[in-house]
Amino acid sequence: MGSAQHILDQVQSVQRLDALASDPGSYAEQLAAELGPAATLPELEARDAQLAAALGKIDAMIARAMRIRLEHSLSSETSIGPPTRMVFAQTVVSYDGKLDVLASRARDIAARGGARDADEVAELVTEAARRVLALRDGLRGAVLDLIVRLATAAVPDADRTARDRKLDDATRKRWSAARRDLEAISRNPEAVAAAPMTTRLAAWPEQIDEPDPEKEPDLADLLELE
Repeated sequence: MGSAQHILDQVQSVQRLDALASDPGSYAEQLAAELGPAATLPELEARDAQLAAALGKIDAMIARAMRIRLEHSLSSETSIGPPTRMVFAQTVVSYDGKLDVLASRARDIAARGGARDADEVAELVTEAARRVLALRDGLRGAVLDLIVRLATAAVPDADRTARDRKLDDATRKRWSAARRDLEAISRNPEAVAAAPMTTRLAAWPEQIDEPDPEKEPDLADLLELE
């Protein structure tokens, strides 16, 4: 298998679209294989940026997918011309949850363009959108699941480092912010696309996480020492 980007780039036909739709998790699987270690703050920030970029690349591919679907579905229909099809393709994500709006616009354009059955044309357009948006959900869902797993797995090390008294306060504060950010990302993985990790860390209040108090030795502990 090629790179994660290659999985998206090779979608240039209906057949390739159908193949990806049958296995949307393949993109996240390949992405996971390409991620480097994330044991330091710079490495965590680099991985975060890579994951955010991966989400953005999905939408770029989805626009192309919509164009391919429309070219196929409307191959014998001239009432909606190439410029309008391109607009629908570039804006298809904005119709997520609003396919009725897309149907209405497609119907009006088809009617003005002389379609014999504007309702049928509108249905072809909305079905194309429905299929590519379902693909988007599958691709994004797998990447978001990956983000949650990675963030959750990174929390214990971040917490341990933030509580390490051998480190200077500035470093511990940064790791405390990282720990809180990772916990937030594990609850809301889409936040990786809202701002770079460095920006998110700077927004957290400064905080020193103290180590858990040492347990007072009990009788069993004292007996073991003898």
